[in-house]
Amino acid sequence: MIRSFLRRHRLFLINFTSASGLLASSDVCVQLFYEKKQSLDDKRIVAALATGAAMGVEGHIWYSFLDRVIVQPTWRNVFKKVLLDQTIAAPVYTLTYVIGTSILEGRTSLRELMSDTRMNFLPLYIADCLIYCPVQIFNFRYVPSFYRVPFLSLVAFIFDAFISAYKHEHE
Repeated sequence: MIRSFLRRHRLFLINFTSASGLLASSDVCVQLFYEKKQSLDDKRIVAALATGAAMGVEGHIWYSFLDRVIVQPTWRNVFKKVLLDQTIAAPVYTLTYVIGTSILEGRTSLRELMSDTRMNFLPLYIADCLIYCPVQIFNFRYVPSFYRVPFLSLVAFIFDAFISAYKHEHE
């Protein structure tokens, strides 16, 4: 029964674990090597882990949908997917990260969430577009759909370190 469940939901589990694990790992690296903290902020790591899990679920649903709607990996379709990804999914991912980590780190008032969003959304979204447009062209053209989210999660390891450092710079 467990083997059957794992076989049926293998892609979802890979997407979920790769996104959550790599976001949390990148935050640990930021805390250790960039911020040079003597002790890790456990609350922040759990926030990154949970937010990464949510982003993994979003990615699983989004890329499965895109692959069903736009099937052939022609150059024209690749650019359609990149355009859709950057105009629909990227803002959702950015908001998920900013609001998710803020809530899980204890900033739950509407004023704090609005402040975090105003301060972080636009710079992180612009950085996302600059980094992920070329990455997604490669991803949609050459990476098999089964490996799409894990590939993005590996690329995101570096990007996630940047966004973690950027978001927590003011603290």
